[in-house]
Amino acid sequence: MISARAAANCVAAAGLAGTAVLFRFSPQEYSFYPRCPFYALTGHYCPGCGATRTIAELLHGHMAAALHFNAAVTLLLPILLWYFGTMYWTALQDNRVKWPQVPQWSWKVALAGVLLFGVVRDLALTIF
Repeated sequence: MISARAAANCVAAAGLAGTAVLFRFSPQEYSFYPRCPFYALTGHYCPGCGATRTIAELLHGHMAAALHFNAAVTLLLPILLWYFGTMYWTALQDNRVKWPQVPQWSWKVALAGVLLFGVVRDLALTIF
């Protein structure tokens, strides 16, 4: 059985490898990144559309471009990094996986916000 520390290190290594690929190979220039199945089926953007391009732009320090591609991901990414970073630190220190506790209402607010963002963004792109 693999320890929590080793599993966390494997996940962190995979995340860093993915980040390095995204930094080196821009989604605007290379077509090997997966396309959104929701967009392919409906022709409408999902709340996650543009997330790959957003993260690539953030890695290069282009905040305005990242906000243009997906503002929700740009604003939520620091929270997600804190969340996974806290879990990773606990796995390294205590050799156990313990996810940080967040208030129950925060998940509902975040989900509603992301869904509202997806609808408003799609409507704004349709109108303009």
